[in-house]
Amino acid sequence: MLSRSSTADFRRAAGRLALGLGLLLAPSCTDRFEEINTDPTKAANATPDQLFARALKYGALYDNDFQVGEHLHANMWVQFFANAKPEFNTDRYESNDTWSSTFWASFYAGFGMDLQQAIRLLQPDPTQVNRLSQARIWRAFLFQRITDYWGDVPYTEAFAGAGANVQPAYDRQEAIYHDLMGELTAAEAALDDTQAENFGPADLLYANPRAANPAPDAVTSNRRWRHFANSLRLRLAMRLSAVAPALAEQQVRAALASGVMSSTAESAVMRNTGEGIRITQNPLAVVLLFKDSRVSATLVSYLRRLHDPRLAVYVAPVSDANPSLAGLPNGLSATELTLPQYNPSNFSLAGARFSNPAHDQNLLTYAEVCFLRAEACLRGWDATGTAEQWYTTGVREALQQAGINAPAAQDEYLRQPGVQFELGRALELIITQKWLSLFGHNGFEAYAEYRRTGFPVLQPISNLGETTGQVPLRLRYPLSERLFNSVSYLQAVSHQGPDLLTTPVWWDK
Repeated sequence: MLSRSSTADFRRAAGRLALGLGLLLAPSCTDRFEEINTDPTKAANATPDQLFARALKYGALYDNDFQVGEHLHANMWVQFFANAKPEFNTDRYESNDTWSSTFWASFYAGFGMDLQQAIRLLQPDPTQVNRLSQARIWRAFLFQRITDYWGDVPYTEAFAGAGANVQPAYDRQEAIYHDLMGELTAAEAALDDTQAENFGPADLLYANPRAANPAPDAVTSNRRWRHFANSLRLRLAMRLSAVAPALAEQQVRAALASGVMSSTAESAVMRNTGEGIRITQNPLAVVLLFKDSRVSATLVSYLRRLHDPRLAVYVAPVSDANPSLAGLPNGLSATELTLPQYNPSNFSLAGARFSNPAHDQNLLTYAEVCFLRAEACLRGWDATGTAEQWYTTGVREALQQAGINAPAAQDEYLRQPGVQFELGRALELIITQKWLSLFGHNGFEAYAEYRRTGFPVLQPISNLGETTGQVPLRLRYPLSERLFNSVSYLQAVSHQGPDLLTTPVWWDK
């Protein structure tokens, strides 16, 4: 069944994580409004460091937000996983308002609000420019994920706060993208190595002692945040390759000139300790415990066809008695999922590393940057190296992420038909390898890139859902928005198009 945490559990988990990390992750002021008067850790007492740390950890997604936000939508729609429960419907290309609404609310009334409060507290003090810049960069990361899911969303008027505008207007996605790229440019430029103030242990990505690759000093931390900002800007720019190619090229060139990630150590990785409480654990590992899904037959087919050494890493044996690696088809109906041939016990879970609660979460990696640069070279937007060189480096980096470290094994894989670089089908190769590299870590990005490019080639589903079998192009807005923010909702629909799974977002051309 779906993971559900009570408010008390939520707060206890945050407190325990605080002890483990050496800092307090303050509970959100919006988790339960009625508790603010009795909660001694209410937002009025929270420091920017506490708010930022919480926005980082919960923005990387807690298990329930991960399940209803990423796993049951993006991970299914890009065919990383397939649903195994008859009552779960999103894998059949049907809407589920409860799930999408929960994810929307978790951002707008939870960790997104926490981050905005940290920004408000930091803005008046010029000595806090590094903290402020890093918070702005993380805000851009979170907002891209939200607008890529829904399209037009509240942005300029979001997080107005209690007593202010609780019916924010929806900004057009085009305007959001323009502003996000401007924010990343300004925040990256504002990072100041002469200022000693930074988040220190509250920076769970780069400066916390328990980060995946902790920065040894503030200057290194700033450099990694700069390269994270520019790499994120590169990701944003490439999203516009079809809808606004001139702007995309300009932003790609500017991001590369300012400096993107150049090594694995600079990857944005959320470290998980795997301790007894779920907030310290990899959310996919927690969700896999429910056994509500299996790896997709599409994923297994690609791995087999490419003789991919990650097959045994990504896919677990069906059981101790059945060592086969078997993927479950996507889009099975509720009736089909009750048939013996589709019994979940006949299909594989994800590999052991993904069931490990201490497995880290890759949010934006050097491997992804290599694939972005390969495509940029293909389009003539990156003069450093060639598309083949960046593609090859990206594949090697992605294999290393999966523990395939032997150069000989990497060389053999790169010679495989369907992997070996061919200029005539370079975009398909680049995006397919990016898709494979994102498995188990970033369904959001894989789903966005599929919509942008049409790759990889996914299997059609036989149960047509709300889309006549087409992979959904966005999420529908929460019912609560239609009921309680109807003016803004209707304005967004009149501009973007019907509030359906088949309406493309702005950049999806």
